[in-house]
Amino acid sequence: MHLAKDAEKRFKVYATMRNLAKKGPLEEEGKDFLGETLIIKQMDVCSDESVSQSVKEILETEGKIDVLFNNAGIGIITAFECVPVEIAKEVLEVNYFGALRLIQAVLPSMKARQSGVIVNNSSHYGIVGIPFVEIYCSSKFAIEGLTESLAPILRHFNIRCCLLEAGPVRTPIVSKAEEWCQVEVDESSTDPKTRSLLELMKMNMKNDFEKYIQDCEEVAQFVKDIALGEKCDLRYQTNEEFGSKEVAAKFFDPTGNKSVDLVAKRYFCEHDKE
Repeated sequence: MHLAKDAEKRFKVYATMRNLAKKGPLEEEGKDFLGETLIIKQMDVCSDESVSQSVKEILETEGKIDVLFNNAGIGIITAFECVPVEIAKEVLEVNYFGALRLIQAVLPSMKARQSGVIVNNSSHYGIVGIPFVEIYCSSKFAIEGLTESLAPILRHFNIRCCLLEAGPVRTPIVSKAEEWCQVEVDESSTDPKTRSLLELMKMNMKNDFEKYIQDCEEVAQFVKDIALGEKCDLRYQTNEEFGSKEVAAKFFDPTGNKSVDLVAKRYFCEHDKE
């Protein structure tokens, strides 16, 4: 929506969603731009056919796709051993394979034009692994590896490819993750100590989110600046106040011990005295 509202009308945004029955709030917010700089379109990132058909239709209508922003994502917060494999696969299907499908679909036309921007929505949790968020972290680590591997070759085609690494953002992803977990996961099957650590982690995460959370508009501005810029870094961390110590430790301590220590202290602080 941030790009669709651009005062100079430099963007025509195709906002896609799996279930158009839920488009009401988006239509209401973008009612002044619908049909002009905002088009709402059905697409399921988990379907090869849906992705291929949607990209084909946009290319036929517009003649090109300048910017791809892979933003679809779901999460889950629970004890790792309680996660059914099918649920883990679903997280990877949306967060990783969804982005992979879109990139594969747009690349031929971008390569042919020798132009394009691909922004993959990763996360702070795509850099630093977090306890009880292992499945989500795995999906974002995969996005990091994909993007980092693609970036060098895409330079030869004048295609900029980068990662957006946000911290806490004001979206429903955490509440939806908790609701999904209540339906699909039996946390009672794990041991009492793990359940206690899970509750402590959730409490500390909630405190972190309340302290450091960003609005969507702040993150969207990064996407806008990347799209309009001439150069592109590989990584853009949108929240310098959140987790900067863990990120620095991850990149500068090849053993990995420092980042693990910092994460343990951040999320299990009541256990420091043990």
